[in-house]
Amino acid sequence: METAAFTIYDASAGSGKTYTLTKEYLKILFLSSTDDAYRKILAITFTNKAVEEMKSRIVSSLYQFSIDETSDKAMDLLRDVSKDTNLSIATIKDKSKAIIKNIIHNYAAFDISTIDKFTLKVIRTFEQDLNLPPNFEISLDTDSLLQEAIDLVISKAGEDAGLTKLLIEFSKDRTDDDKNWDISAELLKVAGLITNENNAEEIKEMSDKSLDDFGVIKKKLQEEIKRLKLESAEGGKNLKEFIASKGANFGSFNKFFNDHLNNIEKNELKDSQKKYFVPEDIKLLKSAQDVALIESIIGDILAQLKAVYEQLGKVAMYEAFLQNLNPLSLINTIYQEFKQIQQEQNLVSISDFNKIIHDEIQNQPAPFIYERLGEKYRHYFIDEFQDTSVMQWQNLIPLIDNALSGQDDFGQQGTLMLVGDPKQAI
Repeated sequence: METAAFTIYDASAGSGKTYTLTKEYLKILFLSSTDDAYRKILAITFTNKAVEEMKSRIVSSLYQFSIDETSDKAMDLLRDVSKDTNLSIATIKDKSKAIIKNIIHNYAAFDISTIDKFTLKVIRTFEQDLNLPPNFEISLDTDSLLQEAIDLVISKAGEDAGLTKLLIEFSKDRTDDDKNWDISAELLKVAGLITNENNAEEIKEMSDKSLDDFGVIKKKLQEEIKRLKLESAEGGKNLKEFIASKGANFGSFNKFFNDHLNNIEKNELKDSQKKYFVPEDIKLLKSAQDVALIESIIGDILAQLKAVYEQLGKVAMYEAFLQNLNPLSLINTIYQEFKQIQQEQNLVSISDFNKIIHDEIQNQPAPFIYERLGEKYRHYFIDEFQDTSVMQWQNLIPLIDNALSGQDDFGQQGTLMLVGDPKQAI
């Protein structure tokens, strides 16, 4: 029976995800001409609890299929598997006995694991190529390492003038925003960006920047904001002068438009206020006597407003960046301490696994990776796919691509099943 090579399963609440995963896994076992097809299957999920649940469901189902008094619940699954595979119930029962016996004797090859465990397996395989420290230990508690790095940064307050000023400004910003007054707790929230794989490239780009470098950026931003505000205010003034020079009466415009021009000139225009982009946006009073005149220059008015809006847009962007510059400076400082702690204690944080292997595995042909792993997976199940990071997915692509693009020695094509809840996606 032919099975779809690539399946996406929407595992929203009440969708019967575990039942479907178990059924699809069992179908591969029963359709195989050997009793050890599980060796060619890699099932990945995100928690140890989910791993044990899936293993338990598969083994218990095989056991129930193999005995004479199969439970009613297992019998329902057995019938569904029989229907999907076109195998008789008797055939499935016989194969179940052989498969479960094989699994018991080779349980380590029954590869259902967390994605971190699988990544560690790859790292152990490539550790010499990756120049990892000999006999390195794995730190599972990333938050503890981050907290240690934060404590070291805070302990330098009073010694390093630049860092002290930065910590004070960060604390003041958080207090002004009604955030937690506990600077350590707030820094831990911010420092979480360090261990988020999606930020790996950005963190790496900042890693060689000093506090002085961030200070230079801050000064340039402040100067640019000041310049743009002066130019936009001047633009508002010039626009009013342009309208007057054409002989148009400001009293012909409604109050909101006149207030708009005044706010631009005084640098008091807020993002939430209405802006004018097309002629229809500018309303004239019914009593206006110079409608034709104003309509003849309305294109010039909108062009000058557009230029002002572009300047104010840059101001808003630079101010937003400036607002986040202190946290970015501290993230970089914490990151340096974080890496130093790992080096001194011969640790590799679990959060670094995917970053470490990314470049290595991306540049290697899939057959070489398989050879080093000692396994050649043909079938992949990825549970809770919405929680998979971009980097985790990229690390799996070479293996999955190789499985889907060919057939094994028995002519069976590789498969991939992604299971996830799009409503939980970030």
